[in-house]
Amino acid sequence: MLVQITNIKRFGNSSKEVAERISSEVPRHIQLSTLIETYPEGIRRGNDFMLGSLRGERGQSLRINIDLNSPWFLSGKDFESGDGVGGISKILKEGRGWSIEETAEYFQDHLPQRFMPAPENIIKPNNPQNFQVTNTTAGFQQPEQKSVKPTIGPGTPFENEYTYTDEHGEVLVTVRKYFDKSETGDLILDSTGKPKKQFRQFMNGRQGIPEPRPLYNIPNILTSDTVIWVEGEKCADALSQLGYVATCTIGGSGMLSENTASKFDFTPLRNKNVILWPDNDAAGKRLAGIVEAQAKEAGAKSTLMLQIPSTQEEKWDAADAIEQEFNVEAFIKSHENKVKKPISLLDDSLLIDKYFVGSAPEQKFLIGDTIPLGVPVVFAAAGDSGKGMMTLDLAMKVASGASMQNSFGGLVAEHGDAIILTAEDDKDEMHRRISRLDPQKYREHYDHKLRILPLPNLGGVFPVMQKIDNSYEMGAEFARVYEQMLTMTRLKLIVIDPLASFVHADVNADPAAGAAFMGMLAQMATETGATVMVNHHMAKIKDDKPIKTPEEARNAIRGTSAIVDGVRAAFAVWPVGETVGKQRCKDLNIPYTRNGVFDGAVVKSNGPANRDFRHFIRNPNTGLLEDRSQDIIAVKFSQTVRNRLELVFQFIQERELSGHPVTKGGNTDGLHEMVRIAPDDDMTAANLRLMNLSEETFKKDVTKLQNTNRIGQYKITRSGPKKFLGVVGGTLHNNEPTID
Repeated sequence: MLVQITNIKRFGNSSKEVAERISSEVPRHIQLSTLIETYPEGIRRGNDFMLGSLRGERGQSLRINIDLNSPWFLSGKDFESGDGVGGISKILKEGRGWSIEETAEYFQDHLPQRFMPAPENIIKPNNPQNFQVTNTTAGFQQPEQKSVKPTIGPGTPFENEYTYTDEHGEVLVTVRKYFDKSETGDLILDSTGKPKKQFRQFMNGRQGIPEPRPLYNIPNILTSDTVIWVEGEKCADALSQLGYVATCTIGGSGMLSENTASKFDFTPLRNKNVILWPDNDAAGKRLAGIVEAQAKEAGAKSTLMLQIPSTQEEKWDAADAIEQEFNVEAFIKSHENKVKKPISLLDDSLLIDKYFVGSAPEQKFLIGDTIPLGVPVVFAAAGDSGKGMMTLDLAMKVASGASMQNSFGGLVAEHGDAIILTAEDDKDEMHRRISRLDPQKYREHYDHKLRILPLPNLGGVFPVMQKIDNSYEMGAEFARVYEQMLTMTRLKLIVIDPLASFVHADVNADPAAGAAFMGMLAQMATETGATVMVNHHMAKIKDDKPIKTPEEARNAIRGTSAIVDGVRAAFAVWPVGETVGKQRCKDLNIPYTRNGVFDGAVVKSNGPANRDFRHFIRNPNTGLLEDRSQDIIAVKFSQTVRNRLELVFQFIQERELSGHPVTKGGNTDGLHEMVRIAPDDDMTAANLRLMNLSEETFKKDVTKLQNTNRIGQYKITRSGPKKFLGVVGGTLHNNEPTID
C-alpha cells in the first residue's frame, strides 16, 4: 500500500485533505448515485436518505442530507448511536470497506487532477458485500444488477462522439459518451430511469482536455447573433437540427464550477444574445447560473434564462423537449419579453441587411387564407347569430385531422390540439351541440385532442385578465391553466367565449383595458403558437339599416377601437336585410326564416387575407351558420352562362344570315376572329357584348351549343375543305348558303 499512499499524496498531505478534495471536486450527482448504489435498502423522503445505520440495513435512525444545493450535503447523524456522517469518503469506508486510496481511485475520472497510480500497482476496490445498484425510480428500494465500471481508452466502443473545433474548424478535443452496463451487458439506469453515462475527452488519441477549455460549436457561434447554451452536446445537436445555434461547456457540471470557471474560454459569446436552457434539476440550474455570469463577464450583449415549466419531469432537457415535439419556438419566444436589451441606433446589427437576413418567415393560416395561425383574433357577431356554434365547429375540425370546410368558409389548413373556454354554456348544452354537429361520433377517432371547458360546471368563470389597483394582470387561476397550455406541443386553437365574461375590467369603455387585454392575447398566441380566438358582440343592428360593407361591420364591433386595433385579424358576421335574405333563399330553393341569413367577412387583417364577402345560411338541423357562398355564386353564374350562350348562338345565326358565316377549323378561331374584326357598321348587340371573351371561352360555349344540337358544322364544296358554323335548321343546314 506504500505506492498508493505515495501517489495519492499528490492531492495533499493527509487522508483528510484527500477526502475533502473528493467531496468538493467530484460532482454531487455522482456522489449521490454512489450513495444509492452502496445502500440499496435506503429510502428517500424529500431531502433525506434514511437507513438503519451505515451498515446498510433498512430503517430511519440514520438520516443523510441529499439536497444537492445544501452546504450539509451527504452529512447527517445516526440518532440511535449518536455517530455522525460526513462526506462520501466516510460513507464508502463504512458501507463498502474502502480505504481513502480506493475511494480516490474510484472517483479519479471525475477529479480535475486525477489520481494516477502506476498500472502495475493499481489496487481495485474490493466489494465484500457484493452491493447492488438501486433503481431509484422505485423509491430506491428495488434491487438491480451490479454496475460494472468500464475500463475506457481510445479503442473502447462508445455510444456517441462529439467534436470541439476552433474558429477554423481545427479539432481541439473529441468527447465520447459511454453507457454503464451490468455484468450481463444490460444498461444501468439513474434515478430518472435514463441510462447512466460517462464521458471521456481525447486529444491526439490520448485522454486529455485542452487549456483553456473550449465551447462547443465555435464556428457557428461566431457567425450568429443569438446562441442557446444547453448542458450537453446531445441537446446542442438536437437544437441545431431545428436551425438554432447551440453550444455547451465541455464536461457539463462535472467540470464547470465556480472554482473552475476561469479554466473555460467564454470569449466567443462576446456581443451575442445568450439564451440559457438548463436541465430541470438543481445541478442544471446551478450550472446555468455559472455560465450566465461568465457570459456577462465575456461581454455578452444580453442573457436570458429559460424557466422550465413546473409540469416537466426531473432532468428534462432540450433533447427531451424535441423528442416530445415540444413547441420549442413558442417556448423560447415566451421569454423574449423578459429580457431588456439596450437599444443603440449606432449598432450596425440593426441595419436592414443584417437584422433581416434570409427568407422571410412563411405566413401560416389556420383557415385557408382567412384566419392566420399563431395570432390573436376577434370574432364578432350580433346576438343570437351562433358564434359559439361556429367556433365549436372550427375546433372540432382542427382536432379531427381532416382538411374539411368549416363554418367560416375556408379549409382547415393546420391541425392539432384545441381548447375552448366557455362561460355561458354548461356541459349539457355543449353535449347537445356536439351531438348535432357530429351525430356519427367521428370525434371518438380524432387525430388530435379537443378539450372543452364548460366553466359553469367547473367551479365558475375565472378572469383571464383583471384590474388590480391601476394595473392589469393575468388572473391567478387562469395563469395556472395557461402554464399547462404552454406544455401542449401541438396546440393550434384557443377559443375564449365570450370576451366580456373573462375580463374583469371595462374593455368597452376604457381604451387602456382593451389594449392590455389584447396585448395579453398577443402574448398567449406568441408563446403557444396557437390562434387565440375571442368571441365578442356587435352592436344591435336595425332591420332598416343593415350592414353593407366590411367597414360598417368593423365599426359595429362593441367597445373601444383598442379591441380591434390590438389584434392581427378580426372576422365579423351580421344579418342581411329581409329582401336580400328572401332572394338568396329563393335562389337556393330553401324556405326563408328570420335570423337565418347572414353575411360575413374579414374586417381587419395585418397581413394578406381573403376579404371576399361570405354568405351564410343557418342549417335548420344543427343551428350552425354554413357558408353557402359558392352555391349562391353558382346560381348567379349559371344565369350568366345561359345568357352568354344565347349571345353566342345569336352571333353565329346573324353571321350565317348575313352571308358571312363563322369558319370552323380545329378550334373556334374563326368565331374568335370574326367577333374582333367585324366592321363598325356591322356591329350587332351580340357582337359588342362578346368582344372581351377569350378563345377558350368561345370553344367551351360552341361545344355546349353543339352538344345540345343547336349549332352544327357544315362543309360547302365550292369553298374547299373549310367548315362553317351554322344553326341547326338554318341556311347552311339546308344547303342554302349565301356566302359573299
